[in-house]
Amino acid sequence: MCRSIFILLFCLLIGFPSSAQKKYTIKSKRAIKNYELAAEAYRYMDNPKALSYLEEALKQSPEFIEAWLFKADVLHQMGNKKLEIEAYQKAIAIDVNYFANVHFNLANAYLSIGAYEKALQKYEDFLELPKISGRNKNLALKRIKNCQFAIQAMANPVDFKPVNLGKSVNSSFDEYWPSLTADESLLVFTRLISEKQQGTEVILKRQEDFYVSHRNDSLWMPARPLSAIINTENNEGAQSITADGKYMYFTACDRSDSYGRCDIYYTVREGDIWSEPINVGRPINTKAWEAQPSISADGRELYFVSNRKSGKGNMDIWHSSLLEILSDGRQRWTQPTNLMINSANNEMSPFIHAGNQYLVFSSDGLTGMGAYDLFKTERQSDGNWSEPENLGYPINTYSDEMGLIINAKGSKAFFSSDRLQGKGKDIFSFDMPIAIQPKSVSWLKGNVLDAKSKKPVTASLLLIDLQAMDTIAHISSDRKDGSYLVCLPAGKEYLFSVSAPNYLFYSDHFAMLNDQEKSKPQTFNIYLNRIEKGREIVLRNVFFEIDSWEILDKSKMELNRLFDLLIAQPKLRIEIAGHTDNTGSEDHNRLLSANRAKEVCNFLIMKGINAERLTFKGYGASQPVTDNISEEHRALNRRTEFRVIDNE
Repeated sequence: MCRSIFILLFCLLIGFPSSAQKKYTIKSKRAIKNYELAAEAYRYMDNPKALSYLEEALKQSPEFIEAWLFKADVLHQMGNKKLEIEAYQKAIAIDVNYFANVHFNLANAYLSIGAYEKALQKYEDFLELPKISGRNKNLALKRIKNCQFAIQAMANPVDFKPVNLGKSVNSSFDEYWPSLTADESLLVFTRLISEKQQGTEVILKRQEDFYVSHRNDSLWMPARPLSAIINTENNEGAQSITADGKYMYFTACDRSDSYGRCDIYYTVREGDIWSEPINVGRPINTKAWEAQPSISADGRELYFVSNRKSGKGNMDIWHSSLLEILSDGRQRWTQPTNLMINSANNEMSPFIHAGNQYLVFSSDGLTGMGAYDLFKTERQSDGNWSEPENLGYPINTYSDEMGLIINAKGSKAFFSSDRLQGKGKDIFSFDMPIAIQPKSVSWLKGNVLDAKSKKPVTASLLLIDLQAMDTIAHISSDRKDGSYLVCLPAGKEYLFSVSAPNYLFYSDHFAMLNDQEKSKPQTFNIYLNRIEKGREIVLRNVFFEIDSWEILDKSKMELNRLFDLLIAQPKLRIEIAGHTDNTGSEDHNRLLSANRAKEVCNFLIMKGINAERLTFKGYGASQPVTDNISEEHRALNRRTEFRVIDNE
């Protein structure tokens, strides 16, 4: 069976059993004999021997056009683009009309080395020829667009100054597919270790494993194997981690519990220990090829690549949402949907940014520099994805570009390359051009602890967009140390709530709208109080109309959290307390605060809480938590609290 898709002519010629049945453009029997010996070697995939026979044939008959074309095909298989181009040029010089596809093949060779002007000319030459195949005609038209795009892109390059991550991360082996936590403290990547026979280039073993490097200040520490539980004698790769580094999704092939050849697995980290990997299962994994997962910051959205038959092209990007985590730790996901951005060709290496609104992927089906290019698309207000935008030159080149990720801030990208200064494939970073940056995502991290004992608490952390009334993140703190990390995309107003069984919940409010200082990453510990008589909690996400006790709609998410607590603790009795700043008279403030507290009680009663479990009181401005000098301080004094009266 012929291995080349470039020279169909020779699939016909070398298939005949007798040279007497063949008609060549030359008569030299010695040249023809060497040509046929080359064809035999080619069948057995011995390209060096085939090339040797062809060179001998051409020494004997330099005008042997079939041999020049065959030589070009062999050189293409061997990856020698320069000599491949020379062979095509020799064939054209002998007879420009002998084989129409030689112009198409030569254009492809020029395109593959980034010689766009020459490729454009040869594609145009090819289209002027009579009786060309419809398939190649369509491909030539598409590649003309690629050439035109590339010429324009190279005339208007984007800012691109890649920096090697250094010897702590990169080695003499290939490193690729980086994954990064939101705080950029932990980097996970794939390393391909090759064992060669001593004194030769013969590869005895190729092993893909995960490695991890921690950042200390601005320096990456020496990388080490991620975990003996995850790294096996087989290959693992193409991983993606959640923003807090607690969950990792990756590709593994030919395992005993696989649904197809390659499946997606996940593992969970507690402290420094990773769990035994679990197959994600159906409906994500099928008999088809599933790989290259990208997990959203909070672990609730999964993007991956599959060649399942229901797709648009060969390899497509698919999306699924987490339904629930079962008691045994296994996950249930929605039926995957095919993204609208997919082309009729291949889309690969998806990366969803921490804000879950910006997707980077690689495609050879969209207009670009000729091979796999990197594109970005952004989620629109209607939930659809925008028209993909090429990231530009020289981020994209004539080579394949895949596996790019961007930090949560949106300012820096990480990728692997073997076309830059390094040892094989190395991991690099570069500053993202401002015009194509995703919106910045801040983060909040720390530990959830018991307020008295200071011991870690396993808690549920909830982040809600108060404007859209949408859950942005729902994660758990680490069981061993109580650590957590949650991303805060810019431009939104958030309710942040932390709860655990037998504890009063913690409530906070973040307005990441215009205040750049508040939008900076923050680190602080959360101390949860057990449900005890006299304990007080500020409801930081309860809001009223100005100088009114009308509850704003965005307060309902917080009040529902209080309702849930009262349902979970049926013996709990509380007092709702209203407080104001010192603006206005004492009587006015006391009446306003009392009516606000009463309105909160009415809300809970309307939802089904027994009125006997609730009392309310307005304290006016008599119990400030700070002075009233600034508006910021006055806002802290205007608050609604609840206090535990009894829990028995």
